Amino acid sequence: MAQQKHWLKDRVRTVSDADRVLDELEERLKLQGLLLSPHNDFSILALPNRSAYVQQCQIDEAIWLFTQMPEKNAVSWTTIINGYARVGKLHEAEQVLNKMPFKNVGAQTAMISGYIQNRRMDEAHRIFEKIGTPDVVCWNTMIAGYAHCRRVDEALNLLKWMPQKNIASWNNMIFGYAQTGQMGKAVAIFEEMGEKNLVSWNTLISGFTQNGLFTIAVATFLLMVQDGKKPDQSTFVSGLCSCANLAALEIGNQLHQTVVKSGYANDLFVSNALISMYAKCGRILSAEYVFKYIDSIDVISWNSLISGYASNGNVEKTVKIFQEMTVKGVKPDGVTFVGLLSACSHSGLVDEGLNLFRSMTEKHLIEPVAEHYACMVCLLGRAGGLEEAFQMVREMKIEPTAGIWGALLYACRVYGNLEIGRVAAEKLSKLEPHKSSNYVLLSNLNAEAGRWDEVESMRILMTDRGAEKQPGWSWI
Repeated sequence: MAQQKHWLKDRVRTVSDADRVLDELEERLKLQGLLLSPHNDFSILALPNRSAYVQQCQIDEAIWLFTQMPEKNAVSWTTIINGYARVGKLHEAEQVLNKMPFKNVGAQTAMISGYIQNRRMDEAHRIFEKIGTPDVVCWNTMIAGYAHCRRVDEALNLLKWMPQKNIASWNNMIFGYAQTGQMGKAVAIFEEMGEKNLVSWNTLISGFTQNGLFTIAVATFLLMVQDGKKPDQSTFVSGLCSCANLAALEIGNQLHQTVVKSGYANDLFVSNALISMYAKCGRILSAEYVFKYIDSIDVISWNSLISGYASNGNVEKTVKIFQEMTVKGVKPDGVTFVGLLSACSHSGLVDEGLNLFRSMTEKHLIEPVAEHYACMVCLLGRAGGLEEAFQMVREMKIEPTAGIWGALLYACRVYGNLEIGRVAAEKLSKLEPHKSSNYVLLSNLNAEAGRWDEVESMRILMTDRGAEKQPGWSWI
């Protein structure tokens, strides 16, 4: 720190020198995406952990320089507020704001942004109400904040009061509705807005994908192209993800060709989406081909390939890729082990699965989540270890999910364990009261045990709770 001060002292001898150095700091923050821009949609929360990109030495440097300035202008005050806010020192940021002799909208918006990044919308709104005439960036910052915090009604209320809306205003609302699963309202906003940019289309397509409306997502992708918009990284990722979940190989192949023509073949996110798409469509060799030609492979690339081989039933290759991954020094994460445990579960490799689970928790210090436990319950249950599976469910640190109880109930159905099956079915009836398959499994379990009165009770209970049997469907 002393060296930094000495370095600055040599550079800062006049007010103009101080302004210049602060401008340089501001540029560094802008390059790291830390200052608001009226041209960037979702500018305040595009990277939830963006404060991690600010090195503490930069903030200390700015604060020291700020205290040495004989005269301070709006840029210097705003830069310090931004700096404090981005490293989570919101109290200090607001103290600086309160001392500011000539508060402007930019400084107040920076304070609002800091509160929003920490999901403190009420404090952000308190600052917003003090602003006499908010500009468009300030309005959009508040709307985006409410949207990201899933408080879409308040976001919509602000949008209605906003005197001059721009595309970012509407895009923030589309995002908010998509976040809360209200895609009908998202579409209504999309249709209501006049001009639409690429972000508008991407937000809508991503919303469809995230909410499981994969067919509509692909159709919207095609409409966007017909509208004359060129797909970018985000568009391709959403489109490929939808194709993966639909097992729509032909459309996925066409998207791959468009990716190459558009110059995104070397984009890491798009490549990872391609791996996942080919793997889920059963074209694992195509997935591996894409993997081999990625310039900078990350953990998501490895996970996509591991999950691909796991879902295609090749447990030996799954484990081999995991070993290659660790040899190359890539640190596995929770998703890695979901793929590995899933492979062991489908292949009935109980000992290997237990060893991997222990390795995950003890060696790699990864805390198990519901997906890991579901794989383990499925693994033990398929091997007939119902008591061990039931004990794991009772001793797990998290609240068992429907997926975990469902895996246990299915195993009970296979091995005819009515006692544990009843417990699992009772839990499922509370978590998924309208899902008919849970009632059907327990009903079949009772039928095999000759308990026909219980079978009839299940049918009556299904009717009372409105659980209708889902019709079968096929792509053929």
